[in-house]
Amino acid sequence: MFRSEHHTARSTTARVAAALLCPVLFLASGTSALAEQPPRSGGTLRVDREVDVSGLYDFSVSDIAPGYRESWLVNVVNERPEPVTLGLRVDSLHNSDNGCNGSESRVDDTCEGEGELGDHLELRLGIPGNTRLFSSPLNEAVSGSGQIITVPARGEAEVVVGLSLPFGTGNEVQTDSVDFVLVWRAEAITGTAPVVLEDGVELRSTAVGSGPSADLALTGARIMLLVGLAVALVASGGLVFFLATGRGSTQQPSADQTADC
Repeated sequence: MFRSEHHTARSTTARVAAALLCPVLFLASGTSALAEQPPRSGGTLRVDREVDVSGLYDFSVSDIAPGYRESWLVNVVNERPEPVTLGLRVDSLHNSDNGCNGSESRVDDTCEGEGELGDHLELRLGIPGNTRLFSSPLNEAVSGSGQIITVPARGEAEVVVGLSLPFGTGNEVQTDSVDFVLVWRAEAITGTAPVVLEDGVELRSTAVGSGPSADLALTGARIMLLVGLAVALVASGGLVFFLATGRGSTQQPSADQTADC
């Protein structure tokens, strides 16, 4: 009987822990996990006497929320007789605050003018298998990635471009949007002087929280607070169980209990 009571108490504690933690951990990890998708086709970029971006597909940036992560696979064709190096930079970046909703107004006192999304939305550049050769918030990506990918003479290479909003981003970005020009920069060495070729495509995001899965009454930062609270509740429950069983273990079992054990 005495061991059975211990087993029941432990089972109850485990069930309470699962009931408290599972929904919160699902909220904390589910968005980013669901957002992990293979790169979508981004079209073809050609490099010859100029950088030709006409073969690139539309990079739509929508339904942004903490945990948003999207990428595009671009096929780069070098039609020049020498290798070229490739890089990216952000140009003509415009952060829009678009006013504030209730949750944002509690953490953002500048609800008109320049928004904060560019401080958090990250641009990535890489190749399949290593998609983070370059990673930077948009506001810092205006300085460029540098020439980090080499495309052989009259050859091709696959390049992965990505955007992501870290899960822990807070409510200050709600209703914010950005628009910018994504500039592709190619450099070739001919003789003694480099040849620099550039062209860009415009990208515009929807406002954060405007998509069907972007209801940000609870953002990543606040969900992580809930995780901490849930852990604390479980820990306190475990302490109560420990104290209760600890007190019980100091008592000598009755003769009937001894017989049942």
